[in-house]
Amino acid sequence: MEIDDEAAKRKISLAIEATSKGRVFFSKEDYLAEFNRGCDHVSELLNSAFQLFMSGAFPTTIFIAITAIEEIAKLEIAVFRREDATEPAKKSREDHLFNHKAKHSIALQEVIAIGTRLPNAIGEERVRELLNMAETGELIEMREASLYTDVVDGKFTTPIERFSKKDARDILLLALEVWDDRLVGLTNYTYELEEKLMEMFTRVENS
Repeated sequence: MEIDDEAAKRKISLAIEATSKGRVFFSKEDYLAEFNRGCDHVSELLNSAFQLFMSGAFPTTIFIAITAIEEIAKLEIAVFRREDATEPAKKSREDHLFNHKAKHSIALQEVIAIGTRLPNAIGEERVRELLNMAETGELIEMREASLYTDVVDGKFTTPIERFSKKDARDILLLALEVWDDRLVGLTNYTYELEEKLMEMFTRVENS
């Protein structure tokens, strides 16, 4: 699968901007332990999304999986923020980690297109669609629509009526792939979590 070079430049630039300004999340003394605790949190979100998927709660699966993607972006950027190098944001809107759309773009880097696991599982066209949705804000719309009732085409609609098992499967597999792509390898502890999460990937892929 081919990378969109222009999209890659935009997303990398956004990630660099995010490291240079904003709130510092980790302390200088305990940053490794704090990062690992953050990874535990992401692992629990992904496990919750998996359990919801297996029980047939597909819209809520989508909501939790997209939330996990956002937290993955937060952890990756937080690793590179330091008190002596990161400019504080005067307002929260200046901090990319308080912007859903920015976090989606930061997490869904074009490197995802290089691998074969996700394209093989959901198809290259769908991978490209999801990568683009991160930049257009459509993932935000999906996240909100997976939790709230709305009026669609003049008709009252619930999340279960809008999203299928396939939708939930695609988003959960995406979140698991983003975990593997963005965080695994940053500490040894991430490898301890990896096996269980990739087992989830296989089970969801085969569902």
